Amino acid sequence: MTEVRTLQADAAKQESTSAVKAQGTLLYYTKTTSSDGGDVPDADWKQVTNLSDITGFNGSANMADVTRLDSKGKEKRPGLQDWGQVTISLFINLKEESHMALLTAKQKGDKLGFKLTLSDGSTIEFKAYVKDFPISAKVDQYVAGSINLEITNDITVTPSKK
Repeated sequence: MTEVRTLQADAAKQESTSAVKAQGTLLYYTKTTSSDGGDVPDADWKQVTNLSDITGFNGSANMADVTRLDSKGKEKRPGLQDWGQVTISLFINLKEESHMALLTAKQKGDKLGFKLTLSDGSTIEFKAYVKDFPISAKVDQYVAGSINLEITNDITVTPSKK
């Protein structure tokens, strides 16, 4: 007997997915303070406003060639992890405290702490420099930009307990 599949049956199966909704994702920033243990984020987290898109953690570890003369093929080992960049797209308003803080950090070369909070409560914390702050103003659109944050050091991932 042939199994008959329906769109409703397939949709019912999809409702049990563990996918996390993007809507409700928030990005926070804070200044960092240098100490003997490295740069520590301050406790005063502030939200980056008007966020419309976030993409990143696109780096990779370099691969070191450790091939010996008696090897039968290339041998490699990973080096230090490089988490790359995070790109945030937002509608820019220089009256917003968070936008001015990002622009000022770029101007001064300051490192900031960031906390990405997903809609399910999971977080990714990282430290980064504001690499660029492009602004785009087009006919019949709002002032926007895609700001690149260059991650330094490791990241901390905390899955939600929900």
